[in-house]
Amino acid sequence: MNVKALRAFCLVMRHGNLVGASEDMNLSQPAVSRLISGLEASLHLTLFHRDKRSLRPTYQGRAFFREASRILSGIERLPDIAREIHSGRNEHLRVVAMSRMANTVAAPAAGLFARRYPDVPLTIEMYHRRDMERWLARREFDLGLEPLPVDNPGLRVTPLCRGTAVAVIPEGWDIARQDVVTIEELASRPLIALMPDTLLQGQTDAMFANAGLQAITRMRVSSSALACSLAGEGLGYAITDPFTANLHRERVVELPVLPAFRMDFGVVWPLDTEPTPTALAFSDCVRDVVKRVGRGVTLLRGDDPPVPL
Repeated sequence: MNVKALRAFCLVMRHGNLVGASEDMNLSQPAVSRLISGLEASLHLTLFHRDKRSLRPTYQGRAFFREASRILSGIERLPDIAREIHSGRNEHLRVVAMSRMANTVAAPAAGLFARRYPDVPLTIEMYHRRDMERWLARREFDLGLEPLPVDNPGLRVTPLCRGTAVAVIPEGWDIARQDVVTIEELASRPLIALMPDTLLQGQTDAMFANAGLQAITRMRVSSSALACSLAGEGLGYAITDPFTANLHRERVVELPVLPAFRMDFGVVWPLDTEPTPTALAFSDCVRDVVKRVGRGVTLLRGDDPPVPL
């Protein structure tokens, strides 16, 4: 594949036009356009809709960009990697996390890791479960953090911790003064739900189904953090894990949900790849962070089995 054409495509996607891409590449706009046309021909894909004044990415173009931008980033890092290898400093640690664990666990663990190992470069990226597991199985990252279970056969799991589901409730609601809240009490109130294909929403649906109830869904959002923020606006309640709930305390109250619904979390590794010492050190930092969470979270031993759905 023509790397120059790949770069031209990614620059057009980032700038939204040929002008910015041509300036970055120090090429004429027709030259950039020819590179992209050649790329489309080699891929047998239509990456852009064309009219007289603009290029608009197609569905194929957007899907290809998600993968291509990461591949190009890796290619552009090759000179840095070569220099690190030449100098004996090829210990760059790459961590990936789902959104629910990125801010709540990965970020404080990164701070702890940086204090303990100030000379080790660290990259942390955040992806949805499907993308994260795909990149991790391809060994693009050293380790990942995500809720369990994990079904990808290219990964192995070290159980990290176990928590119970909590409801994030507007502080003005009458049930906010309670110590716990039941599924029955929540069933008559508006839920700020997640998208149907997410693990957490599947767990939420299971909680209600186990009680023979169905939630009243007021709206759906793409992240549990956003759901908690909307609960603070009084728009409904959110069901989430203790990590996410601990980050959102303005105008809300977090209450354990009864019957208790357990949630497991793990450190995920590429299969058949020996963890590097720096990856194991970061995993230790993650466990130290989890120890500080306290309420509602229990640290698991590495051989503890995860809870099935």
